[in-house]
Amino acid sequence: MRHLGSTVGRARRALVRLMLALPAWSWAADFGFKPPRDPEDAAAADLMRDLAERILPVYQDADTDVFLANLAALQIVSGAYRAASDSSRALRTRRQGKPFDDLVQRAILDGIYARARALEANERLGFAEAYARAFRELVSPLDNAQAQAIMARLDIPAAVYAEPLRRAFDLWRAKGSLPQDDALALVRTWHSYESRRSFGALLPELFAVEDRNRYVAEADLRIPVRGAVIHARLVRPGRANDAPGALPTLLRFTLDPAEDDAQRSAAKGYVGVTAYVRGRTPDGQGAVWPFVRDGEDAAAVIDWIARQAWSDGRVCMIGDGYSGYAAWAAARRRPAALKAIATIAPMAPGIDFPMAGQIFRNAMVRWAEEHADDEPLRSGVDADPDTAWQVLDARWYRGHRPYWDVDRVLLGKRSRLIRTWLTHPSHDRYWQKFLPSAEQFARIDIPVLSFAGYYGADAGALYFHQEHRRHRPQADTTLLLGPYDAASIRHGTAATLRGYTLDPAARVDLPELRLQWLDHILKGASKPALLGDRVNYQVMGADQWRHVPALDAPQRTRLRFYLDTRERNEPHRLLPSPSEEGGGSTRLSVDLADRRDMRIPWPDALRAAQLPARNSIRFVSDPLPQDTEIFGSLQGVFDITPSRQDVDFSISLYEQTESGEYQLLFDPYDFRASYAGHRVRRRLLRAGERQLLAFTAERVTACKLAAGSRIVLLVGLNKRPDRQVNYGSGKDVNSETIADAKWPLRVRWHARSYVEIQAGTP
Repeated sequence: MRHLGSTVGRARRALVRLMLALPAWSWAADFGFKPPRDPEDAAAADLMRDLAERILPVYQDADTDVFLANLAALQIVSGAYRAASDSSRALRTRRQGKPFDDLVQRAILDGIYARARALEANERLGFAEAYARAFRELVSPLDNAQAQAIMARLDIPAAVYAEPLRRAFDLWRAKGSLPQDDALALVRTWHSYESRRSFGALLPELFAVEDRNRYVAEADLRIPVRGAVIHARLVRPGRANDAPGALPTLLRFTLDPAEDDAQRSAAKGYVGVTAYVRGRTPDGQGAVWPFVRDGEDAAAVIDWIARQAWSDGRVCMIGDGYSGYAAWAAARRRPAALKAIATIAPMAPGIDFPMAGQIFRNAMVRWAEEHADDEPLRSGVDADPDTAWQVLDARWYRGHRPYWDVDRVLLGKRSRLIRTWLTHPSHDRYWQKFLPSAEQFARIDIPVLSFAGYYGADAGALYFHQEHRRHRPQADTTLLLGPYDAASIRHGTAATLRGYTLDPAARVDLPELRLQWLDHILKGASKPALLGDRVNYQVMGADQWRHVPALDAPQRTRLRFYLDTRERNEPHRLLPSPSEEGGGSTRLSVDLADRRDMRIPWPDALRAAQLPARNSIRFVSDPLPQDTEIFGSLQGVFDITPSRQDVDFSISLYEQTESGEYQLLFDPYDFRASYAGHRVRRRLLRAGERQLLAFTAERVTACKLAAGSRIVLLVGLNKRPDRQVNYGSGKDVNSETIADAKWPLRVRWHARSYVEIQAGTP
């Protein structure tokens, strides 16, 4: 400890001497900075080195550990590699015996790079040799879980840091200077980017050697099931010559090789098995027919695992999206060795895929082409796939063909899989057979964990959770909800999501939390505090988590707003009581044949200065008199007169802050009126007649609305290039064409229309 104290003390004293010697401008809170045009600009390294050198003499932090972590990064970027190596070593010494948190990991990551550069300079080694030596020195002594965490962070490509750097450069170029905290963050991001450009190509070989010393892996197991063979990959802790110890197994049953996380499971002390759906191999080859045999095959794989020498007879299934569905498909068959399932945003066929709200999405074609076809469509080596599919969506939108032909338009060929799905627009027996029945839900008696997000990763998880609770009230099922979308909930949360800054409490490593829960189930570890009750949700704006026994609480107040339907210019009002009958109606008219909006992008920002009010009308409440916490699903009744026999509605809910910004509270909910409240059978509307339409958004949110904010309801009619268009003729929507538009679709809202949501704290 004497050596550590002297190291830190020397660093601080050296900085003090530098500070006293510097001119007065260096003490300024802001640092003048003229950013390069791009991270790849030849001048970027020199400019960032200059910035780091100016921060170093004045940087201080009362927290010694934080000081050392940031000091090491500044020293690396300024080129003082030996000093950076000393700072990282001092931090590692101070953190011994403490949790393996971000500070420890930064000390190791920076220590590897600083040590490599110091070896390169002092011992005249090539960088590749120096980096390999530093990597072995610092990674080999770690346990499996720690080494896995370090390698996962090293494996983040430089490109991930390039875009944040560009945005920061653009921001500070306009301002000409930046505060110290922002300057320090910029230096760290630059260090992450620049260092990975130098060592990224070295990682595969280093990782392979490290993994061989830690794990036994079998790349292509072949597991016999009825009428087929299932391909799988297995990873377990230990060396090839070690006698296998019996361990519990974490199984993922998937069709996507990118989901293979067997090694992460092994790093946590489990046997990790990634099994692939019938017809698919670990390299992603082979055509598959989704959903049909997954439950049967996954159950057979579980039985096979339980018979192996390395298995202790206990299997838990994990899954995200499709593999999350597969976990439920296996659970309904109740294989004896299956002890729990833990899913993130599980797919529910017929509920949220390939349609949602009973409206087919073009995304089903892309998904089928990328995940089910034997030979995926190639749009060009350098083409951005998102842009390529947007072009295809526009081609579909401007055409005059029925939705039956969407596969031909988007793929240039007929797809038997897409045709089969389109044949079943309602939640009929075709879709029902893939999901647990009421009796099967009632018999699922193992612990279940589900994660869902407010922004597009919730419908499947909500369905499984609610149906399980409905048919087995005593079910050991846990649900976590937060401000995540389909990508962030699976791959890790960041500080921002589509323009919205997450509360610090929401920045949770959800895959890691899932493993902690599995440790609780399989190893007797403490249950994570974040999963303290059956329903656990993060309240946006409050920086808090709530823990309640159920999604719906009858004792909680419901915040109800009536739609002001009196004739007036926009915005219309949201009222605490209904407006008087006979006061008129609010009307919305949309020309479904108009394609002039084809090239106007649909924004997906969660926080914006303007509402995306295309083909919609808005209703705005009075300012809230006090802070108001809301939670749950938006429900309501539309008192409407439609001009046609069917309508596809779109509903969005926003908080309008006192500053005028709009915060989206959940992913917009689109639904077909003829299926509202009853997915199984279509019930057409009565064109030209006034009627009531009850609905519940298959979305959930939780937010603390600030006093002075307003609630904004946006109600629209669906007309988008990326999904089916319902022209309201009453025919099968797949058969309709633009010729069925004939005249604009009109809907009138009357005085009894309202929406409501739970309010108050539990």
